[in-house]
Amino acid sequence: MGTPLTKEQLQYRVLQHITTSADTTAIATFVKGKPNTLHKYISRALEGNNWSSRKITISQSVPVDWRSKALENTARIRQKFKDENVDVVVNADETFLLFHPFGDKVIAPIGKKRVGTAAQVDNEKFGATVMIACEYKTSSILPPMIIFSGVYCAKLMNEWASYTKGSVALL
Repeated sequence: MGTPLTKEQLQYRVLQHITTSADTTAIATFVKGKPNTLHKYISRALEGNNWSSRKITISQSVPVDWRSKALENTARIRQKFKDENVDVVVNADETFLLFHPFGDKVIAPIGKKRVGTAAQVDNEKFGATVMIACEYKTSSILPPMIIFSGVYCAKLMNEWASYTKGSVALL
């Protein structure tokens, strides 16, 4: 996919691979052995192949003519809102929030200037999608929406399908 891994993600994947293999020596060494063995093995393998674990240093470049582009686009947007008689403008954005972050360093080739990640998540159980929104006219921040990944008609949905609010007897 081209998305950089963190050292923790690489260790997790290596452990998954070792535990599913039938190699009893690897299991005894890396899974049941000393805790630092896998860490040292991965560090040496990365170093031997000219890779390192680095802080994320990705950045966007700002165009030289950013001001003229901003003025041009705001005029276009204001005109479009006038033409369409827009009353309410809401801006929203979403991000995937990890429950257990893997770290702030990624594995990158030695000598690379900028490295980063798009936070690709293979297992959606590691987090949830959070969406926030703001209404411009009143400068109101709307309540955040948290979207947990799930499967339609899964166990939880079936268990709660017949749920009814409990009744309270008044004395």
